[in-house]
Amino acid sequence: MNILFVNTFDVSPFLGGTERITDTLCREFRKRCLCRCYLAYYEGIDSLYKKTVFDGRLCLGSRKNVALLIDYIVKKDIDVVLLQGQLGLAKGIRQAIGKKIKIIFAHHLYPGVEREDVSWSNSVLKCWKSRGLMANMLRLTAYPILKVKHLYALPLKYKDTYDYSDKVVLLSSELIQPFTAFGHIKDTDKFSVIPNTLSFDIFFPFEKIYEKEKVVLIVSRLVENPKRISLALRSWKELMSDDRLADWKLVIVGSGSDENNYKSYVAENDIKNIYFEGNKNPLPYYQKASVFLMTSALESWGLTITEAQQFGVVPVAFDSYPSLHEKNRCFLIIWKRIFISFEIYILYIIFSHITFIVILVTSAPYNNQLPIRQPVITHKFFPTP
Repeated sequence: MNILFVNTFDVSPFLGGTERITDTLCREFRKRCLCRCYLAYYEGIDSLYKKTVFDGRLCLGSRKNVALLIDYIVKKDIDVVLLQGQLGLAKGIRQAIGKKIKIIFAHHLYPGVEREDVSWSNSVLKCWKSRGLMANMLRLTAYPILKVKHLYALPLKYKDTYDYSDKVVLLSSELIQPFTAFGHIKDTDKFSVIPNTLSFDIFFPFEKIYEKEKVVLIVSRLVENPKRISLALRSWKELMSDDRLADWKLVIVGSGSDENNYKSYVAENDIKNIYFEGNKNPLPYYQKASVFLMTSALESWGLTITEAQQFGVVPVAFDSYPSLHEKNRCFLIIWKRIFISFEIYILYIIFSHITFIVILVTSAPYNNQLPIRQPVITHKFFPTP
């Protein structure tokens, strides 16, 4: 069987969640099923990344280059096209090739989050990166029209994607209703729910749990929308005023467009014990860390949470997206309205000396006390601070 992955970026397992899953699927399809796996992508990546091995790869360059993609599908005798979030592309492929191939659309994002793609800040950023004064002026002048057009067209792309795909794969059953509602889709027959795979084929040995270090870890793209890393930085600033945490450190693995802004904030506020590590293999960091923070406003699954759990790192996430409530997802959930108390929860975890906590946050207003029910404690975990 010949499988074509269509991705936004060229693929490296260290680039992001979608790319890590693509890497895993490609390797396993080739090893277990003897499939031939190909990649078509729109944007290249830094040469420092170790790229995934495919049987062939094609850089499309422009999203308008559908004819080049169709030609590649025919040339490589593709049986299955796996679209990794390319809304609307299924229609063009189906109309050109018919039912000779299977089209699977895998959505790695929360349905409708693409509305944020056309924003004033993104438009200014594109102008800053591109050349041509006149073209940039026209882009900024036309921004209101482009935004309205984008917001109108996006639900139609969801509908077309569903209609022209053989299957639509979501990461959580909690995402089916938002997808159908946003795309005005009447049935759910084509949906399949497949959670993300585990990223690593090893687990942290339980007997070494007491060797964990006093490290709070973030593994993320460093972009404020939707990752909200600034929440962690502001909370860490408050935590560093507690002398008991003088030997704890916050380690941030990843890079992104807001990285310099975060570094400037840390420097200007003289925040101690924060280390920006850049894009690196996160595995050794998971092995050392004790607490994992996810501050995202929206996620479809949150791959780094299961990565943290593989290595005995207690995950903390804001209760801001539905898949957190999937069965058997055990971690601390922070009520989404209580941003001001984030550092209190981190302190609670550190000084509880426990490994797996399940705390369900109530909807009661914050009243200077932890709005939690009785935690379920299964194992002792942290070394004494």
